[in-house]
Amino acid sequence: MASADLDQRSSADPADDLPRWRDRLERLWRLQVAEIIELSLAYHEAASARSAHGRPELAGSCARQLRRMLASAAFAHQALAEIEAALGRIEAASYGICEQCGLRLQAAWLQASPQIRYCPGCRPHGIGGMCPALPRG
Repeated sequence: MASADLDQRSSADPADDLPRWRDRLERLWRLQVAEIIELSLAYHEAASARSAHGRPELAGSCARQLRRMLASAAFAHQALAEIEAALGRIEAASYGICEQCGLRLQAAWLQASPQIRYCPGCRPHGIGGMCPALPRG
């Protein structure tokens, strides 16, 4: 696809191209599930190897490795939940709308992260400041 074509599509209203966003989110969903499966297999292999070797001098190192793997799996599950929530918003016809203030999310924001829920002003861990769409008081 030509660069100009991609720029033109990404500047359009996201609601006008929901099938494309759904396809992209479904691809991300499949990739995320594959990552979770890989992390789960790696965790179980490492846990099995740890118990099979039974070497106390490696116990601390193995435990740290297993905790890192669990943290990665938890992060991957959270990312999967965000993707599934975005797919749900497509079904509910609320995709591309900030859940806090109702502002239409810019296509560039969705292009960077198609599962986002909030505009930058409303994002819980965002760049700070107040959303321009919310009343000041």
